[in-house]
Amino acid sequence: MLEAHPKVVAHFPVEVRFTRGDDILLSPCFRRDSCYMNIIMYRPYGKDVSRLDYWLAYESIMKKVGGRPHWAKAHSCTRKDFEKMYPAFPKFCAIREKLDPTGMFLNAYLEKVFY
Repeated sequence: MLEAHPKVVAHFPVEVRFTRGDDILLSPCFRRDSCYMNIIMYRPYGKDVSRLDYWLAYESIMKKVGGRPHWAKAHSCTRKDFEKMYPAFPKFCAIREKLDPTGMFLNAYLEKVFY
């Protein structure tokens, strides 16, 4: 991707780590051993660094190979994406709706994910 788009700048290092699968409904490792690949984009204080093209290209690659985003990382995934990525997503949503029927604990990010 970087060779095909020479104006897209990538920073290093790239963090890579491995973990065992688990049974946590919304875990990126739900029922599968996984490899985390975390790309880094340094943003010096007071400077805006062009990062969106890099992040979207990375996200597209990860979606194609079955990747699941880390919940604390920036991404553009929607409910439809999560329904495809997380086998237990409907079960989690049912539990969430039962425990928070009025949406008191939702924010703009969570509304994008759950609705």
